[in-house]
Amino acid sequence: MAEIIAGVAMSHSPMIMTSREAAGEKGQRFLQKADEMKQFLEDSGADVIILISDDHFNSYFYDHMPSFTIGIDQCQGWGDWLLPEYDITVQKDLAKHILDTGLHNNVDFAFTLRMKVDHGHTQGIYFLNPDLKIPVVPIAVNTAAPPLPTMDRCFQLGELVRKAVESWDSDKKVAIVASGGLSHWVPIPKIDSEKPEDQDLIHILKNGRQEIEQLEEYLETRKTRVTSLRTGPVNEEYDRLFLKSIVEKDYETIRNWSSELIDEKLGNGGQEIRNWLVLLGALQDFNNEVVCYEPIPEWVTGMAIMQFQSAAVKGQQQETSSVTVKN
Repeated sequence: MAEIIAGVAMSHSPMIMTSREAAGEKGQRFLQKADEMKQFLEDSGADVIILISDDHFNSYFYDHMPSFTIGIDQCQGWGDWLLPEYDITVQKDLAKHILDTGLHNNVDFAFTLRMKVDHGHTQGIYFLNPDLKIPVVPIAVNTAAPPLPTMDRCFQLGELVRKAVESWDSDKKVAIVASGGLSHWVPIPKIDSEKPEDQDLIHILKNGRQEIEQLEEYLETRKTRVTSLRTGPVNEEYDRLFLKSIVEKDYETIRNWSSELIDEKLGNGGQEIRNWLVLLGALQDFNNEVVCYEPIPEWVTGMAIMQFQSAAVKGQQQETSSVTVKN
């Protein structure tokens, strides 16, 4: 049977693509560690990456907003924020097996044969799998359009993903990547805003992409909303509390964080930590390590990377290292 051998959880920010140098040494440290994680996944021997992230009102709107979506056939990147329009190779057998396992275990994914993903997924590809050498199973979590799935439900989804992988009739090695968070406040209006300047965007958020009459103008307006921010609030205290809870495997606490608490302490963009909860549900017994944390107001985000490794694989590596030293 297949096995999960590694995982990486990391923040994403469109500002990396548009304002890379603005973050100075902090940004350079993050980018260096991201490159090390690319090597970590290559060294792990992963044959498949289950890639968990969210959509930023590019594919899903209030006219159709699933909590969890899995791509089971074709997948392409939107090419937003200067990222490539990746033609992503999907590991269809595993994707369909995860979908079927869910259906037999009271988890009803939305699924699509024609998935399109934005920078939430494609920035993870850009940094960790840029040549698309490793096929992907893309899963999207609703972190943008309340009401959101609970943190506990996201953790349970991760447990389901692990059950599916370990029952997959294959000898392939699987890695899990979660992309999103940590603290950041996104300049997207609340759906019930009555401000006149918000109404055109709210109309699109409610009714879907088909309501966009001038796509380029719409995308430029959204881009301007974000890039006009030269700096943004980051809650380092709560970012570190979240990471500390993971290191100490105090999953019970963060599984019970409410959307209201996250909105207050980590911002509307901080709701993306749900992607991490899916990974944690799958890798709850894995060894973990905070590889990097940098509060980067210039990227409007608390930027973190964590590495996860199964105890069995880590033990084998230590034995190999020990033999090498003795020789």
